Amino acid sequence: MATKKCPNGHIYDPNVYGDNCPFCPSGDTVNLGGGKTKVNDGTYSDDTGGTKKTEPMHDTGYQYEEEHTHIGRRDGGTDAGRGRKLVALLVSYDTNPEGEVYRIYEGRNSIGRKSTADICVPEDNRVSGMHMTVLYREAEGIFWAIDNDSSNGTFVNGSFVSKAELHTEDTITVGDTNFTFIIIPKPAGSK
Repeated sequence: MATKKCPNGHIYDPNVYGDNCPFCPSGDTVNLGGGKTKVNDGTYSDDTGGTKKTEPMHDTGYQYEEEHTHIGRRDGGTDAGRGRKLVALLVSYDTNPEGEVYRIYEGRNSIGRKSTADICVPEDNRVSGMHMTVLYREAEGIFWAIDNDSSNGTFVNGSFVSKAELHTEDTITVGDTNFTFIIIPKPAGSK
């Protein structure tokens, strides 16, 4: 996969996003192959300049309306990232063939079927209510996958784990759902 780095240091796939970094869109929209994208407020602009309201996300992650893609929080309706720095991403193709992106913030990030989980996976019956946690403390500088005594266990790169250090491109499996873990590099000059 060819990658591109934006001026803020984010790395992304230009074959998907073109010249527009999906992590720091300029203005309210990002052009994705002719469609418009508006982030997190439940509306998007159509080609005529009008504004349309989409239906609530209900933990579906992306929402598709004609050619427009709404990129929203995949956090069970909580304020998962409020006041916390975005530090990593999880990507899965199991619930949506186009892919789903989940944000990982500083501190604890819960993954499970409960709607109160930071990353809610309600469609996978083999995932426990609060299946696992991805933990990152800036002072420690290490990402951890921690199983929360789930029924079906947590696997990192195919190995059963209770607690394991995570690295970019590790595969985390909960139930029948696979996530690729991606660390977001710090922008140049940041602390």
